[in-house]
Amino acid sequence: MNDSPLDTALAYHNAWTSADFSTAAELLSDDLEVDVPLNVYETKEDFVSALTSFGGAARGIGLLASLEGVDHDACLIYDMDVDDLGTLRVAEHLTIENGRISALRQIHDTAVLRHAGFGLPLGGEK
Repeated sequence: MNDSPLDTALAYHNAWTSADFSTAAELLSDDLEVDVPLNVYETKEDFVSALTSFGGAARGIGLLASLEGVDHDACLIYDMDVDDLGTLRVAEHLTIENGRISALRQIHDTAVLRHAGFGLPLGGEK
């Protein structure tokens, strides 16, 4: 595959944001590493299940910036309007190897998500 890391990142983003979750999943490496502020995904399948569920609740996603790194990396920044949560701003750092995303890291404010019952509540253990 001759696509740049940014091409792969944008193809993945465009797939899941248009509810084409099977294409999005094909762009993820089988040994995908996920680092997100809430939840732990041990396998690619676990992450794809969550992506399908949470991504399906998005009413709209607006891409604000797309940047290519120096080697095999790309970064996307977007606003995601989610049912019952409002707008979340997400920074997503993707590492691409052999045309597939091998690592996915997200940075976003978790207060709204924790208030809605995702992950641990603010301030500690359940």
